[in-house]
Amino acid sequence: MPTDRGLVLSRTGNVVTVQVQPQEGCDSCALSQFCVGSKQDTPTVTAIAPSEIRQGDLVELSVSDSLLLKATAIIYGIPLVAFLVGVLGGYLYAAFTIQSMRTATVLPVIGGFLMLIPGVFISRKSGKRLNPTATVVRKLDQEATSKP
Repeated sequence: MPTDRGLVLSRTGNVVTVQVQPQEGCDSCALSQFCVGSKQDTPTVTAIAPSEIRQGDLVELSVSDSLLLKATAIIYGIPLVAFLVGVLGGYLYAAFTIQSMRTATVLPVIGGFLMLIPGVFISRKSGKRLNPTATVVRKLDQEATSKP
């Protein structure tokens, strides 16, 4: 389960708002387009926290592996399935209609890439609906984690 560090900004009941500290790999991550933190200037995320966590605490939080798996399936799976449907559709269309050999070869490729376009849009729209809620794993010692 991947973890991040952040500073608790506010608390409402058992839910806290945490300002996530950026990490080195965030800019190059393929999931960054769906990451809540990358959509804001000051990346914040909501998290479920134990009662001892207060505003101003430095905490370590994590997102469940199932949510990461779901996001990965949406990001990569939907476009892949759309591409394969386009290739198969192009192949079937070419097979059942009298086409020249050149057209029969190119049609599945064109169909695949044409279906890839809506697949990407659908995956982006579906990914934006994900509402990740993290969990505070532990409170960090602020003296040990602060930089000199």
